Amino acid sequence: MDENIKKFKFLRNIIIGAAIVIIIASVKLQVIEGKKYSRLSEKNRIRQRYITAPRGKIFDRNGIEIANTRPGFYVSVIQSMIDETTLESISKILDIDKKAARDKFKLEKNPFMPVKIAHDISYRQLSIIEENIDNLKGIEVGVEPLRNYPYGKLLSHFLGYVGELTHREIERLKDYSINDYIGRMGIEEYNENQLKGKSGIEFIEVDARGKEISKITEKRPIPVVNGHDIYTTIDVVLTESVAVYLEKYKRAACVCLDPKNGEILVLYSKPGFDPNVFVHGLQKREWEILNKTPDAPMYNRALMSCYPCGSIFKPFVALAALDADMITPEKTFKTCTGKYRLGRRIFKCWKKHGKLALRDAIIHSCDVYFYQLGRYIGIDTIASSISKLGFGECTGIDLPGEKKGCLPDRKYFEKKYGKNWTTGHIFNLSIGQGDLLATPLQMARAYTVFANDGKIVMPHVVIIDDHIYHTTDISQAAIAIIKEMLAGVVASGTGRLAHLDDYVVSGKTGTVQNPHGEDHAIFIGYGPGNAPDILVCLVVENAGHGGSVAAPVVGKIIRAFLNSTKLTHYAEEN
Repeated sequence: MDENIKKFKFLRNIIIGAAIVIIIASVKLQVIEGKKYSRLSEKNRIRQRYITAPRGKIFDRNGIEIANTRPGFYVSVIQSMIDETTLESISKILDIDKKAARDKFKLEKNPFMPVKIAHDISYRQLSIIEENIDNLKGIEVGVEPLRNYPYGKLLSHFLGYVGELTHREIERLKDYSINDYIGRMGIEEYNENQLKGKSGIEFIEVDARGKEISKITEKRPIPVVNGHDIYTTIDVVLTESVAVYLEKYKRAACVCLDPKNGEILVLYSKPGFDPNVFVHGLQKREWEILNKTPDAPMYNRALMSCYPCGSIFKPFVALAALDADMITPEKTFKTCTGKYRLGRRIFKCWKKHGKLALRDAIIHSCDVYFYQLGRYIGIDTIASSISKLGFGECTGIDLPGEKKGCLPDRKYFEKKYGKNWTTGHIFNLSIGQGDLLATPLQMARAYTVFANDGKIVMPHVVIIDDHIYHTTDISQAAIAIIKEMLAGVVASGTGRLAHLDDYVVSGKTGTVQNPHGEDHAIFIGYGPGNAPDILVCLVVENAGHGGSVAAPVVGKIIRAFLNSTKLTHYAEEN
């Protein structure tokens, strides 16, 4: 009897002990760690689905959409569910690198969060995935808004493109997720904060296999906030005309602006690239093709290429001399015989001009005259006067990547060449060669001093209410003299191929020596008359003379713009 009682008590104690252990474990699981396991359970049962916000649209000055969004299919991976077999299969279907796909979704710390590994997949790829979806564990397909560029290469450098975030950006940028795009180059980069919008979240209930059951109504979704639209000053129709006129040339840059307020009408660089190809995420081989192409299609020549100015710089040297009261328009120097000797060195001119005063020296672009003029007024007069026009500094345009070029002065020459730098350096500077470098945008802005009677405008590409000007202290009389000469260049000088019967055009030709090949052709022109509506700077690389190549194209551009403006005014009046 006592033995049975002992066995009963022993068994009772075991049961009580086990019960206590179970109770303690239950309290720990349900009370102490209840929230933790509830969250894990929720993550298994509830999945957050991010809804990508459409980027804001971008419009040209006439309300034409030049960047918008379109729907496209994406493929995402849930790393907690995918296995090696599925990863192998989906990589083959999508023709993507398996390691790259794995590296990307491993960046997401939440293993239950879907990570997009492919965008804008084809209908064929979509069909194959849908047919095999039951065997593709952890794979989801959905629809997202994708960036779309209707004009392709035409506006590529102006607009830029959107691309996937790099590993570093994912870690650094707190307002972005691994599935987001970010603007690169052009308007897309500069105005990223306005264009990007804010993604929404909806909550989906899933079963034990990860299959979606339904949306969860008790959890309020976070709404999508669309990006803001951007209205620009660009004229896409005029840009199309520029592209047509430059069709036969391989490399060129063109800037057209309104000299009265600095609005950029055209910012064109050739060759371009198709920004739509970045939407699906470029593979390594595609990047190499773009970056290693000799013509550098990703390079924005209008903002980033620094060229010697050539003879378009001569009017600024003349302006410096007139403004300093060191010469009059009647000033002459030694006769141009096609060359000028300085010590043992011969400096050439492109033809024999004979005896010239300032007006004819600009109209016929005589190098020998400007060698002597530059030497006569000196480096300090040239540099101090021309620095007021923005050479050697960025224009401040509302786009990324602008280069500042170089305006050499006495300090520059002494630092680079030592105390014994020579008059030959001034000779080169006086005709826009040597160390002088400027972008097409800088050249265009500088010429607004003539087109705008002494005011330098701030170039900009987004429509604003208040335009920024810089009024120089350069003599109005000196500016008026040069303006009359620039009209003569087109009327009877080296720029006569830019002449238009219906409008008065002023401008200056330039032929830039290029040690790596054929000369670059430059022409800057504006019109009509003394109250111009458009100013054009055109650089055509390795094409020859500015007067024969660039001038006629600029004439066509100005005519196209003025004729379209006339038609617009007629339509508004009627």
